[in-house]
Amino acid sequence: MIKRLGWRGCPMGEWTDERAPDRRAMLRLAAQATVAGLGAGLLPGAAQAAESIPEAPQSPDERAWRELRGLLGEGGRLRRPGESGYLETALPKNRRYANVRPAGIVSCRSTQGVSVAVRWARKHSVSLVPRSGGHNYAGHSTTYGLLVDLSPMNSVRPRRTAGRPRLIVGGGATNSHVYQNQRYDLYFPGGRCPGVGVAGLTLGGGLGFNDRKWGMTCDLLTETELVLPDGTVVRASERENSDLLWACQGGGGGNFGINTEFTFGAVDVSRLVSTVFDLTFDAEHGVALLRSLREIIERDRRHDFDCRLQFSGANGRTGPQVNVLGHYLGRRAPLERLLAEVLALNPTRRFIDERGFWRSQEYLLAPAETTALVSKSLAPSGWPDDDAAEAIVDWTRRWRSRGPGNTGYVTLFAMGGATAEVAPRDTAFPHRNAKYIFDIGARWAQNASDYVIDQSLAAVTEMYDDLRRRAHTSAAYVNFPDPALRRWWDAYYGPNYHRLTKIKQQYDPTRFFRHAQSVGSALTVM
Repeated sequence: MIKRLGWRGCPMGEWTDERAPDRRAMLRLAAQATVAGLGAGLLPGAAQAAESIPEAPQSPDERAWRELRGLLGEGGRLRRPGESGYLETALPKNRRYANVRPAGIVSCRSTQGVSVAVRWARKHSVSLVPRSGGHNYAGHSTTYGLLVDLSPMNSVRPRRTAGRPRLIVGGGATNSHVYQNQRYDLYFPGGRCPGVGVAGLTLGGGLGFNDRKWGMTCDLLTETELVLPDGTVVRASERENSDLLWACQGGGGGNFGINTEFTFGAVDVSRLVSTVFDLTFDAEHGVALLRSLREIIERDRRHDFDCRLQFSGANGRTGPQVNVLGHYLGRRAPLERLLAEVLALNPTRRFIDERGFWRSQEYLLAPAETTALVSKSLAPSGWPDDDAAEAIVDWTRRWRSRGPGNTGYVTLFAMGGATAEVAPRDTAFPHRNAKYIFDIGARWAQNASDYVIDQSLAAVTEMYDDLRRRAHTSAAYVNFPDPALRRWWDAYYGPNYHRLTKIKQQYDPTRFFRHAQSVGSALTVM
């Protein structure tokens, strides 16, 4: 079995071809992985070694790869290092893990192709990782073994079940694929980044600009198709394998099987009007902004208002600032009345525009980026007080960009509304009482030096530790995974972890699907 990487906190840009990492970088990785493994409390013995200590890439012999090509047929395409399209497909969106190159990539066109890849990997003891969008913050969607690329399976089609509209989404579809099918005028709450896979978004819960109105992405999941570790294909719904459906509603990707299709309950948005707003302020207004936005959200009984508040450090082009981005399901006039106190702070940039629903969603999409990043998250059940807000502002003021593309940020994603109407145990996603999700992070260029990376990591850790103490919680969002997070199973899943481990044992008793923070790889004290 190819051994897997636990903490891959290596400098990016050192390897631009397909060679293995050099010894200096590998030793640095091993040291970090050992610390992370001890902190996380991984299972002792072979499992801990397999997931915490990286090894040089391994691969079966060429006869095995020829066998895989023959088995795939029309179900998929195999790419090996040096072949056309390999490097482009191999690179994850988070370039922090760009050095981890798979021994082979299967781009699957069908569920049957995925099943073939899984059976072959088991037969030849090759580690296997599925990828939909490839945005995993902790590098869990890349591997030294076999990468199963689902991107060709990106269909989006409507269906009516018992008179209710549904959207059927392929396992490789991204947010942009859903938005490109506006002709159906059917929508389920999705994410902001166009290239993010619907699969990963859903399996981790699913934050977006409409979760306060209609719930998280996972809340609208009614059925999903999976390829299990033995290659068999099953459906999970309320009628069959309901425990597996529950696990797929926030239990994290790469844990129970490879999801090849999703069915979502959909909302007809053909007649909806939405007003987008994009406001930027000097960092000094951060405390007042956070206070005002809290009041707006608490007054918004219909849950029509949703926003993201981002504090950013200086990046070479701008000084420290705060951006408020979001939309209101309604006309411009009532939104401006809601935002009166916010607008009175005189934003340096002010954009408010009433438009149709789909045009609003297009505006809210994040620009595509290729960068390396780190993220730490928190899911507090109470709003930050003025002292906490001032601490965030102070951190952004002290941030020093150390090179092109190097910036630090603290982002708050509003929660509540429909997300809080679901009980914590009704889905695997447990943080139903969270008022918002913190994303504390930093970005840097792929070729950044060790100094830039180390300083960025230190600054992010400082801010995270401060906010964790102030919020009195370590609860975290599994779709913002942090390789250094201690007791991650408690942070991501809380009381739901025990049930997740039982479902893991039922559907994947040998832990074929695994990564450094996969369900079942941590001791649980009950």
